[in-house]
Amino acid sequence: MTSPRSDALTQALLDFNGKSTDALERFAAAHLPDASLVAELCDFAASDDHNAQAAATWLLKRFGVTGAQLSPSQTETLLRLLIQESNWLSRIHVLQMMDRLAVPTSLAASLMDALAAQARGDNKFIRAWSVHGAAVLADQHQAFRDRALDLLAEAGQDAAPSVLARLRRTREAFDWI
Repeated sequence: MTSPRSDALTQALLDFNGKSTDALERFAAAHLPDASLVAELCDFAASDDHNAQAAATWLLKRFGVTGAQLSPSQTETLLRLLIQESNWLSRIHVLQMMDRLAVPTSLAASLMDALAAQARGDNKFIRAWSVHGAAVLADQHQAFRDRALDLLAEAGQDAAPSVLARLRRTREAFDWI
């Protein structure tokens, strides 16, 4: 038997069409992100349903702004979305949460490889946020700083204004850059 909140969450995720976040905003306004809700959202984020994945990561990002806490295993679940094949919306949401995620040592190398590949991809928003994610990872794991600095230098040659703007903010955020 499901709870009314679980039913409301499922409906909000189903109503998300990849563009309008109205249903997700209504759900977020009506519910506090307690541990069970965060766990449920992480389960949806790990699913194979790309729409549910994108909606769940959007809600996790939204709740993260209000201080929702992720366990180490939940953090790993989200970071794996950057390593595995997931849709671009899920990736951008996780990348935008990276400042609040502690990257486990066990994922650091494979995550840096994935971020480096995405920093050279077609989607300018993913490129921009992947470089930022590499800087976050390198800030937590100093062994990756040279690689992150190389990605930042490459990103400086990007013609997309969104990449250059994110690069500027990233450089301001870390004193070692």
